[in-house]
Amino acid sequence: MSTDTTTWNPSLKFLHWTLFIIIAAAVISVLIAGSYERGDPAKGQFMFFHKSFGVATLALMIAWILARLNAGRPQPVGQAWQRPLAATVQWAMVALALALPIGGLLMAQFAQQAVDVFGLFTIPVWLDEDKAAAKAIHTVHAGFAGPILIGLVVLHTVGALWHHFIDRDATLTRMLPGKSRDR
Repeated sequence: MSTDTTTWNPSLKFLHWTLFIIIAAAVISVLIAGSYERGDPAKGQFMFFHKSFGVATLALMIAWILARLNAGRPQPVGQAWQRPLAATVQWAMVALALALPIGGLLMAQFAQQAVDVFGLFTIPVWLDEDKAAAKAIHTVHAGFAGPILIGLVVLHTVGALWHHFIDRDATLTRMLPGKSRDR
């Protein structure tokens, strides 16, 4: 299954929008969890969802990479200066969407916390406790990598809207569900 020169493969469109929803849910759940005091059961419930969405993100990102390797991508549109910027933003989002869940799992491991994924299965603890490592990963995960990913998603969205409303090209419509309409 390959992508032709003007449209994105339907599986990549599906994964793109599913990843957007899952990552948004992970961000929203951790932001809500942050509004509760440590030890509050509600905080634990929102962290359960945050971790579950994180594991789902990791699985979907692996599927996205495999689909992308198999299907390729359509020819880029837009001005020459936009192409390297778009590629840099996209691959930085891919790297962070992989690194954040892996970091989260390592953080849980070092904190001796099994990760229950939507009540479907549990990732057991298999590493020794290392509170310093868990704290260091948390600092990077929550203090830097998470906010950077959010910023990149915003930049990616602004770029898509720029293409649609300013450049008036097919960049956005090629990623929308259904048949693409190149202009």
